[in-house]
Amino acid sequence: MPLSPDEQEVLDAIEKRLLAEDPAFPAKLSFGTENRYRSRHTVLAHGCLWLGIVLTLTGFCLVHPAPAAGVMLILYGGGILVLALVRLLSFRPPTSTGRRPRLL
Repeated sequence: MPLSPDEQEVLDAIEKRLLAEDPAFPAKLSFGTENRYRSRHTVLAHGCLWLGIVLTLTGFCLVHPAPAAGVMLILYGGGILVLALVRLLSFRPPTSTGRRPRLL
């Protein structure tokens, strides 16, 4: 059902006010290739996070029966965890002021 002219004017006024208050708002709502690219990389980073957790925990379980394999798995798992966390923190959405928020 189409909007009446009065409803269309109200909707246009809301859109203009939102754009004036937060210029980055339309970019947050777009579902173009950039968001698909970001989504794919976010899923990959979360997968690496879980892989790092599994490798690290498996390494801790293997430290006593096979020390070399256990330590190697702990180191690889820890490295993957750190890289995945750095990658996930780089995917933080931009603020409306254009400045990135401080981590600490």
